[in-house]
Amino acid sequence: MNKPKIAVLIDWYLPGTRAGGPVRSVYSLVNLLKNDFDFYIITTNKDLGSEQQYSGVDADTLLYKDSVHYYYFSSGRLNSENMIGLFHKINPNLIYLNSFWSYSFSINIVRLKNKGLINQPILLAPRGMLGKGALGLKSFKKSAFIFIAQILNSYKKIIFHATQKQEESDILSKFMHSKILVAPNVNSSPVMRNKVIKTVNHLKLFYLSRVARVKNLHYAIELLASIPSQYNVEYDVFGNREDADYWNFCKELIAKLPAHIKVSYKQDLPFDEVQGVICNYHCLLLPTLNENYGHSIVESLLCGCPAIISDQTPWSDLNESGAGFTIALNAKPLFIDAIVYYASMNQDDFSLKSEKAINYISNKIDLGQISNQYKILFNDCIKN
Repeated sequence: MNKPKIAVLIDWYLPGTRAGGPVRSVYSLVNLLKNDFDFYIITTNKDLGSEQQYSGVDADTLLYKDSVHYYYFSSGRLNSENMIGLFHKINPNLIYLNSFWSYSFSINIVRLKNKGLINQPILLAPRGMLGKGALGLKSFKKSAFIFIAQILNSYKKIIFHATQKQEESDILSKFMHSKILVAPNVNSSPVMRNKVIKTVNHLKLFYLSRVARVKNLHYAIELLASIPSQYNVEYDVFGNREDADYWNFCKELIAKLPAHIKVSYKQDLPFDEVQGVICNYHCLLLPTLNENYGHSIVESLLCGCPAIISDQTPWSDLNESGAGFTIALNAKPLFIDAIVYYASMNQDDFSLKSEKAINYISNKIDLGQISNQYKILFNDCIKN
């Protein structure tokens, strides 16, 4: 029996790693369900912000590896005609978009659907891009586009995929009559025990995300500037520096930090190296403006690193579980208190909190249940 075909459209994909969460989400989902569906990953042949084509990847041709099909568009071939031609060749049962704002891999696909040039059902995962924090950046252009889309009813033929109830509310606030299916995000990373030694008044924090304004790195640096001098705090930054102006702004703040605070940029971590690195830290500090899921939060907790995060993520109950702190962005003193709380700990106290982090996230992730939810979601789209 032939498996249903799903064309998965995403701007950047492996072997690229700079685009962060959406790549991780698609990778985990495809690996979870590739025995049940025939996946075709349609993407570009360069990583985010890079002019270098992937080595060892043949562009503009269908590839097959580890039970998954791939098509990497070169920039010169990425247009409507070739996209439609690829759909005719693949003949997918469903087209799955993984961005709201991408022109080539979302906006234009919706346009082609409305013109009758695409017949397949389309499922669109905004990946948090309709959240309040995300819409607050470049807000005029985004608001204007959404207003026009509402007037023209551009998304009337589109099914939306929300990964949690807040995202469902965000979508409904913009497209109130939309059909929305809900299934949680996927992260299939294993548990890895924390390896770092914890001495009193010393804390190793890390940041793991894109270096972009929406992730609020500068706010984290400002918090560290207020940590009392008896605490020695290291804060290592991992992630793609996609916004050079923003990173320069952050560097100016770093240069003004007191001597007992050390902030260092490290590198962008490939998926398979993330946990092996972060298990050597005590806590994640990520006061993000918007996080639809937060793979870095999940991976941190799986490594026994409690998370100090904003209240703009789905992980709102860290405080109650002892797995970290979820704090409102207008409550800077509480962020500072949380950092001091972990900095003050000895090894025994930290080990207890590390175990609580692992227990918390392990109880949240049920891959069998998530797999069944996606089977229902995809089959519902295909049948209806």
